[in-house]
Amino acid sequence: YIWNTLPRLKAMCNLADFRKMKVPFQEDYHPELDMSDLLNGSDISKYKSLIGSGNWLITLGRFDIQYAISALSQYSMAPRRGHMEALQKVYGYLQKYPSYMIPIDIAPPAIRKIASITTDQSWIEFYPDAVEATPPDMLPPLGNEAMVTVFVDADHARNQVTRRSVTGIILLVNNTPVVWISKRQSTVETSTYGSELVASRIAIDLIIEMHYKLRMLGVVLEKKTMLLGDNMSVALSTSIPSSSLKKKHLACSYHRVREAIAGGYVIYGHIPSVSNLADVGTKPLGPTTFHNLIHPFLDPKPMHLMETKEQHALLSVE
Repeated sequence: YIWNTLPRLKAMCNLADFRKMKVPFQEDYHPELDMSDLLNGSDISKYKSLIGSGNWLITLGRFDIQYAISALSQYSMAPRRGHMEALQKVYGYLQKYPSYMIPIDIAPPAIRKIASITTDQSWIEFYPDAVEATPPDMLPPLGNEAMVTVFVDADHARNQVTRRSVTGIILLVNNTPVVWISKRQSTVETSTYGSELVASRIAIDLIIEMHYKLRMLGVVLEKKTMLLGDNMSVALSTSIPSSSLKKKHLACSYHRVREAIAGGYVIYGHIPSVSNLADVGTKPLGPTTFHNLIHPFLDPKPMHLMETKEQHALLSVE
């Protein structure tokens, strides 16, 4: 799709080529602060076409451009010259890295080995009846056990005009990304803890949804899904029964996460920010950090899969 659409989009923008970029979005660019000239009617149509193609690419698996497209799509009704230039840089990045794809990987996610998890807590006093609801008409589970791992992150007050935060979530089945989310939060949170807690609640809803889908397909699920975030306060307050929350407006999100943990189908682990894949959906990152995060999941030639392919070829010859 990328190779087919790039020539058409370049011709539409009257460009000989998109300038190749190492990342899809510049770290120091805030589209909400852009005061460059407004685009005319013809250029607005071109802008919307670029946004539409970007959204389709995200659906096809290029979650590495999701933050950029999400941020720039907010200005589709009145885009400015600077927005168009930023959008063309997204396609410059795609031109430089056109072959990234999601390999189907059934291995356990390596990140699980370094996650810090609080376990063996008794929730009977707080949520005595907490349990995961399972569909009564699901298929009998068969086959190997599938692991669900979810990265969650929030960039607090990212928008410098409205001060809304951005939620980023990426869900893996085994070591394969299957769901990715990058969107503005619908409320303005006054703390990093609040924005991270809201993002965690959205992740819990996604986990419940994915569990239902997989069970209806007859998949054997690991007993506990691992939810991974880089905010230690959220990980501890939702994992330790004796903790409390004084902010009333966050109570629903707080108890939603804790109830899932008490029900025994989610565990919340803390990971370093440099290892949090969800960061690519919440903020612009520098080239080194960005590519270190996405390479294990968007590499056209993963080494462990190539080695397996070579082993199969040797077995076939023998």
